Amino acid sequence: MRASASRLLSLGLLAGSLLAPSGCSLFAEATLSDRPSEGAGGASSGSGSASCGACAQGQTCCNGACVDLQGSPDHCGVCGGTCGPGEVCCGGACSTLGADPDNCGACGAACPGTACFGGVCASVCLLGRGDCDGNAVNGCEIDLAADGDNCGACGLACASGMACMQGVCTCAQGRLDCDGNPADGCEVNPQTDPAHCGGCGMACAPGMDCNGGACACKPDRGDCDGDATNGCEAPLDTLDRCGACNKACGPGMLCAAGACACMPGRLDCTGQAGCESLAYDAATCGDCKTTCAGNLKCDGEGCVDECESGLVQCGAVCADLTTNPSHCGACGVAVGPWQSCVSGVPVCNPGRADCTAAPGCETKLDNDDAHCGACGNACKPGSICDGGVCTCAPSAPNDCGDACRACCSSADCLDGNPCTTDTCAPDGSACLSVPACDGAHCCGGLGCFECCSDAQCTEGETCESGACKPPCAAPLAACDGTCVDVGADPKNCGACGNDCLSGHPCNAGACQSGWTSMTKVGAPAARQRAAATWAGSVMFVWGGQGASGPLGDGGLYSPKTNTWTPVNKTGAPTPRVDAAAVWTGSRVFVWGGGLFGGLTSYNDGALYDPATNAWTPVASLNAPTARRLPAAVWTGSRVLLWGGVASGQPVNGGAIYDPVTNTWTGISASGAPAPRSGAAWVWSGKELLLFGGRPGGAGTTNAGFGYDPFQGKWRALSALNAPDPRYDAFAVWMGNRAFFWGGRDVGGALDTGGRYDPASDTWTALPSSGLPNRSAPPGRSGWTGFTGMRALVAGGIDSAQNPRTDGRRYDPLANEWPPGEPIASWPSGLDHEYGAGVWSGAELIVWSGLDGGALIDVGERYLP
Repeated sequence: MRASASRLLSLGLLAGSLLAPSGCSLFAEATLSDRPSEGAGGASSGSGSASCGACAQGQTCCNGACVDLQGSPDHCGVCGGTCGPGEVCCGGACSTLGADPDNCGACGAACPGTACFGGVCASVCLLGRGDCDGNAVNGCEIDLAADGDNCGACGLACASGMACMQGVCTCAQGRLDCDGNPADGCEVNPQTDPAHCGGCGMACAPGMDCNGGACACKPDRGDCDGDATNGCEAPLDTLDRCGACNKACGPGMLCAAGACACMPGRLDCTGQAGCESLAYDAATCGDCKTTCAGNLKCDGEGCVDECESGLVQCGAVCADLTTNPSHCGACGVAVGPWQSCVSGVPVCNPGRADCTAAPGCETKLDNDDAHCGACGNACKPGSICDGGVCTCAPSAPNDCGDACRACCSSADCLDGNPCTTDTCAPDGSACLSVPACDGAHCCGGLGCFECCSDAQCTEGETCESGACKPPCAAPLAACDGTCVDVGADPKNCGACGNDCLSGHPCNAGACQSGWTSMTKVGAPAARQRAAATWAGSVMFVWGGQGASGPLGDGGLYSPKTNTWTPVNKTGAPTPRVDAAAVWTGSRVFVWGGGLFGGLTSYNDGALYDPATNAWTPVASLNAPTARRLPAAVWTGSRVLLWGGVASGQPVNGGAIYDPVTNTWTGISASGAPAPRSGAAWVWSGKELLLFGGRPGGAGTTNAGFGYDPFQGKWRALSALNAPDPRYDAFAVWMGNRAFFWGGRDVGGALDTGGRYDPASDTWTALPSSGLPNRSAPPGRSGWTGFTGMRALVAGGIDSAQNPRTDGRRYDPLANEWPPGEPIASWPSGLDHEYGAGVWSGAELIVWSGLDGGALIDVGERYLP
């Protein structure tokens, strides 16, 4: 296995717990050791400075001696700041290296959001942290106390309008949950929602809008009767109320946009209220100053001798009877208010109707409750006319048939709070709510319980899952409401939630390392050259070559329960060997491979969803050329493929696949390495790092390359101090450096290697491991993992081409293979050649393959 994935277990997130113990935050940082206060011992930083002379840069004079306050255990941080027994000084602070996640095993060796046990970064998340992307490189990357997509636990996303606070989804600032439905989250903006203006249930009356959390009349409505219960009942676009309750328009005027204006063809020539003059009158022809004398006639714009063709003389007026509002269809026939003359007929202006005996089209159909959308269409009680449609008013949102009311039945009043009884008033005017816990405690709206916190229990008891629990007697500890022996419980070993996984006992609070066997019950048929990857909490195995030919089935193995679950065959790719498998965080990407014993290769694949046990095809458009065993990694948002072999020869180039859009994108060839087989590779979290291989399938090289998919660029790695040329090397990413060891050259298998630092582009040689020399041919044998403190190598092929069944652990801090840390041969002693192997972040899992050329159905797991 070339790249590792992480399966990190979350500590302390008790599914049934309602609240943390009184006075404690569920997500507070745990203090792993008591540390001496600064200045302990009474010495000051200047004590004895007269006898020090000039101290070197970075040193301070303490009691006559120059010391480094960053690393001195007797003067840690300040002069006299003595560290306690078992502590060392790291960066000016005392630390217990066996338990400090910032300095785990050595100063500066930080665990990526995980706990530190015995000086080793464990596969256990710190309290309040979660490994939600299954990526060992960034460890427990999520703050479960504040991440809206992973609130309290991975995958628990807060609904719209909600924020994650202390691991609980709560309404974000400025949002409210007024319907009690968690599915739609905090659905209300009280600044603008007229049904909940300023708070839940604070509905605005008819004709009102919600602005800034306060109800106010709509621009075209007014509260003209002073009755707040019926809201803004009066339209403000009538002749009697034009823009204001007490503003009436005069004769010859109409109300437009809240302002009185002269009707078409009328003029205000007196300065008095109204538009009493006609623009078609000989006395006011076109404007108030023009008078047509003698036999001159007025055409509405000026005085003329004779009426033009198409105009009719009506007295002293030349009128177009099809459009003239004063002579519509015939001389002397005038249109009324809010009417226009169209084809010689008085017609209501858009949105207006003549619904009363008053002249003109006085009714506005879009907001008149008595004539909503049409004359005589009155809205039922409790409803208002909005846009020409009768709708229930915000204060009476439920349509009860004969009227709109606050509620039609008690079902309309359920607020989602199990601590209350909600009923509808007999007249439907309001919802009534009364407390229902009857002596119990209402816990955060979750329901009625014996207790919500320790403060509501008898002294010494704790509140667990809403019930008061007596304290656990030593050496037991309360884990999820149950007293367990954390010194011996494999599900809670050393701490609540630290699962040793099946087959590994807990002894003195520590999971016992070593090998354990996997069940055969429900396992897929034995096979070789199958696709395999760690899929978050299970090992995924699919395809390969069985006893009767190529296989198109597979299984999911859970090390926690030691059980197998079959993988659905429907929709899976055609049976094949040597396919790539990559976990995207939600689905397994399976692609490429070919037929056993032949040169046929494929360039198709599918995505498998463990949650639904279903496959969906991967697009073929712009996919890379057919190949087997390419380098394949998950970048965090895309699958990156490069290289591989086809027809027995190495293939160059690759592509990037987006599972969200189901599309392929090519990668740059500029600066890329030549085609090569047997190249070792790792994913750094930023780059695909390649080392060594056989260019063109022959010879060896020690050239290295890095590809950054985010910038789409290749670069050559430094050759200075790089390991000797080789192919089929072991490789693993160690958090900040790449580990390359072993492999083969023309003389046979090797026991040398180097680690590469991409930050400084430098190599450091690895010491001899003491292991028999070996290589890791792709898909054949040789697996790696990284615990956070140790790199693991297991299996492989020796110089005589024989499979190995043992391994060793490497310490990157000391750059050594620590004595006493070999990996013993796995229990079965079988080869597992061409078997499936994955690193889960906690265990190395190896299953099936060949032993002496015969298929085996055996599997085994190693816990470091």
